[in-house]
Amino acid sequence: MTLNQDLDPAQAGSGLILLAHGSPDALWRVPIEAVLQAVQQQAPHLACCCAYLDACEPELPTAAAELVAAGASRIVVLPLFLGTGKHARQDIPRLVELVRMQHPQLDLVLEPAAGENPLVTGLLARIALQSLEKKED
Repeated sequence: MTLNQDLDPAQAGSGLILLAHGSPDALWRVPIEAVLQAVQQQAPHLACCCAYLDACEPELPTAAAELVAAGASRIVVLPLFLGTGKHARQDIPRLVELVRMQHPQLDLVLEPAAGENPLVTGLLARIALQSLEKKED
């Protein structure tokens, strides 16, 4: 887990968890960790980390506990899922409630699945249309 300790005053006490499904395939994590690196480049003073539902570490409660130990009093959880399926509707809210019980003083915010954001759907549409423009060799 990567935590940026020197927080900007506007972000002091804030943390961000990028929550993904997880996979035993190490290559699966590469794009998820690329998102983390991009966030850290754009907000170098923000305490930010990845967490996973399955087959990878850390899990959400562990990641949240580490951010709290690093001084976070508010954590935003952004599920990096394309849609709001069973995990986003049931499993993730259940884990968020567990974290709330473990850290009742924590302001814990669960965002909708990233794929529900119009910025993501618009970008996916652009990528789809660009794929039609590619010429075959």
